[in-house]
Amino acid sequence: MNVTWILIRREFFERVRQKSFLWGTALGAVGIILLALLPLLLSSFSHSNATRLVILAPDAATAGDTLQSLKSTGYAVSVSSMHAAGPELPTALRNAMNKDSYDAALVAYRDDHHRLAYAYYPKTSSALQDSGSVQDAVQRAVLLGDAGPQRDAIERSLKFTFDVHSLNTRYKNEADEIFSIGIVYFLLVILYIAVIVYGMQVAQGVIEEKANRIMEIMIGAVRPSQLLAGKIFGISAVALLQLGINAVAAAIAAVIAGVLYGTSTTAAHAGAAGSPLAQAAMARVISEGLPSVPWATLGFLIVFFFLGFFSYAAIYAGIGSLLSKPEEVQQYSTVFMVPIVAAYILAIFALTQPDIPIVKWGSMIPLVSPLLMFTRISTTNVPWWQIAISIGGSLLAIWAFTLFAGKLYRVGVLMYGKPPTIKEIWRALRSPA
Repeated sequence: MNVTWILIRREFFERVRQKSFLWGTALGAVGIILLALLPLLLSSFSHSNATRLVILAPDAATAGDTLQSLKSTGYAVSVSSMHAAGPELPTALRNAMNKDSYDAALVAYRDDHHRLAYAYYPKTSSALQDSGSVQDAVQRAVLLGDAGPQRDAIERSLKFTFDVHSLNTRYKNEADEIFSIGIVYFLLVILYIAVIVYGMQVAQGVIEEKANRIMEIMIGAVRPSQLLAGKIFGISAVALLQLGINAVAAAIAAVIAGVLYGTSTTAAHAGAAGSPLAQAAMARVISEGLPSVPWATLGFLIVFFFLGFFSYAAIYAGIGSLLSKPEEVQQYSTVFMVPIVAAYILAIFALTQPDIPIVKWGSMIPLVSPLLMFTRISTTNVPWWQIAISIGGSLLAIWAFTLFAGKLYRVGVLMYGKPPTIKEIWRALRSPA
């Protein structure tokens, strides 16, 4: 055990002292925190680049109704003084659009049956993509424009009450759901990348030691099983450290996001309005930011990271012991990456549909369960027995993969030269040496 511990410490400190680890971890943590400000940047960017839409109408009432209908779309809307008698775009306005004065034009006119109709002239790509949104937005104007004497009654009907009383035990409202799913998706990407990156590091670490012929010396002093354990647990400790730092950064980002984008309002906020700015900010952190931090989700992130990491680390260690060059890892690891890539794709669907059968049963199958079960736990209420099956199945798989990798490792670490064939791998597995 002392020898294994020494190997773990050696692997851990060698990697932690590397400048690439220090800079990568620091920049990653800063980047995660800055991501909380990304919606603000995108919002300011979208406002500064809002689609400039000009409206032409046959009369002032139609122009006003159209303008009112488009107010909530985010367009920079203006009403032209030109009169529109038909769907054609006036030459003067076309020339203005050619000079980039507008991104799109919306011409309102009366058709042959005297019904209100529209012709849309988008110029930019974004304006073209918004054709459907513009059509939906002007439906209110069409209803009012064709209402006649019933205009007042229809306008009152359009102002109907629509309250949302969420019965979902997970989310209070749509904004809460979007915020939570965004955090889970971000953590899911971290989990997916970490399992692949650190699994590959296990394989490359084995190959590097083989290339330097250090393995021949070390096998003379320690057992191959101890080398395998030191490699896997040492790199897993590095992964835990980096993941822990990222988790703290994600929690800070969640607090910042909860403060900036929180939708709840309390009496405490009203009282804080007259307080100093620092006290008001602290009140918002306590009332909105902290409840938004998915502490349980971050805990499950650690659990399922290790289940996924140890499953694939044992496989990658076995692969690395059979290869002689680092570039060969990509070629031979592609097959073993299929389960985690499939799990990641399914997990994206599970963010919004966590209880569909393929996701539900897949979350209890080893190799794909870490990502799928993590996503399900983070987005819906999962029965405890399903979580137990998922964790228990992964632990059994880790045990089986470790035995397999250990036997392969004992023989493979001393194999040099060309990549082994399937027959040579089978012979190695059957060898008692």
